[in-house]
Amino acid sequence: MAEPSRELIALAQQGDSQALTQLVIGQQHYVYSIAMSVLKNPEDAADLTQEAFIRLFRALPQYNGESRFTTWLYRLVVNLCRDELRRRGRQVQIAPPAADEEEIDQIAGVADDDRWSDPAQALDSRELRDQVRRALGQLEEHYRLVLTLYYFEDMKYTDISSILDIPLNTVKSHIRRGKDRLATILETQEQPPAARAVAQLPQSQPQSQTPRIAPLNLMFRLAGR
Repeated sequence: MAEPSRELIALAQQGDSQALTQLVIGQQHYVYSIAMSVLKNPEDAADLTQEAFIRLFRALPQYNGESRFTTWLYRLVVNLCRDELRRRGRQVQIAPPAADEEEIDQIAGVADDDRWSDPAQALDSRELRDQVRRALGQLEEHYRLVLTLYYFEDMKYTDISSILDIPLNTVKSHIRRGKDRLATILETQEQPPAARAVAQLPQSQPQSQTPRIAPLNLMFRLAGR
């Protein structure tokens, strides 16, 4: 995850086209990855990515720096995804029905503090990364989105909690349970040991295809710039 500098954000808020372009280039892959984790369709995710940046241009003056810029942006993206699912008549459920509070506390208590517990396990092949991505796509939406933010966007628990508007302990329990389910999926697919050891995945940049973004000058016009 690439956090833009305050200087770049300030220039973008002033309408500087070069700064706006840098924001798009720096964030489009992450925005697309989040959209894909919810919508699960490349064309839909690309369309939503474009809409997210149009909304970003319009909302930029409202950003006051109280939270990380990426947290603020990804919350916007998640809300757009929720709106899209509602438009399609799908029930929006980022978090599953509340479990027993004591059970959540117990699970959260064993959530990993170190997301990459064994850096020696390297995802050094595209095939292996694709296998993990495909398995991630089979998870329930709430697990898929949390794990995408945690592993591939390198977000902290507190940032994920803020983006998804769910309790911190729920984030931790989603990560723990989601990792277990992901490991089971990889195991049943007879993947290589490095893929099955999902709890030991090394950090990796999102590998999904770069979305097709409309020309920036068109986006600026649509956003009223």
